[in-house]
Amino acid sequence: MSYATIMVILDPSRRSYHRIEIAAQLAVRHKATLVGMFACHRPEPAWVYRLPDGARYLDALQARYEEDVEVMRRSFEGATEALPITAQWRAFDGLPLAIGQREARLADLLVVGQADPADPMAFVAEGFVESIVLASGRPVLAIPRVGRFKTVGGRVLIAWDGGREAARAIHDALPFLRQAEAVTIVTCTVAGKAGDPWNTPAQYAATWLAAHGVTAAVCNLPVTDLADAGERLLSEAADLEADLIVAGAYGHNRFREVMLGGVTRTLLETMTIPVLFSH
Repeated sequence: MSYATIMVILDPSRRSYHRIEIAAQLAVRHKATLVGMFACHRPEPAWVYRLPDGARYLDALQARYEEDVEVMRRSFEGATEALPITAQWRAFDGLPLAIGQREARLADLLVVGQADPADPMAFVAEGFVESIVLASGRPVLAIPRVGRFKTVGGRVLIAWDGGREAARAIHDALPFLRQAEAVTIVTCTVAGKAGDPWNTPAQYAATWLAAHGVTAAVCNLPVTDLADAGERLLSEAADLEADLIVAGAYGHNRFREVMLGGVTRTLLETMTIPVLFSH
């Protein structure tokens, strides 16, 4: 398995420039084509026309959109023109939630930014990142809204619970894991409580990875309640000096509401290092 095409999803916020840097580095490392996909908040025209002077307002929004597209296009092309990769630019002029349903299938890996409630320029759509993770069918590398990350994937923590999503995640992360300096499989268990016998032991994951040329250590973290597992994983990642967490994403869409598992939501909302999600 390899990442032949990496897509970085960009918005008008300043954090997009750091995502371009990270995605470009990954494209060079994996000898992949890099696709820059611009997406920003786009109100539905039918709703805008109901406003007083709605047509003029819609024209102003379109002009701003075209300006933002041009600024980001120049930044993307400037950051990639001297690199030994093929770079492609795309701007999605439609409802951005459709990216996860349609455009994402162009890529083997998606790079997105963590939602940032403090930055209106970063808002694309309600539940945008969650929809990309759950609907794209692709591994999604989420970059935190704060901090700069010189490396991604040098030291990897795998969040392992023995379920289908975790198994899918380590498969989707193989290109990272094969190049990593250190890989640690971490499980969280409640002291005194028996684990689910249907879940695959962490040692099985280590054995599977070894067959693919990846040496992984196994670590168990005792927790008082599984609801604390997300925060415990982030703490352990800091102790290991990890620069990437690999995690299965649990959740589903129901009546247009995104329902996420507890650990998945904790990682999405409070991540301190990049997280590779797979659903």
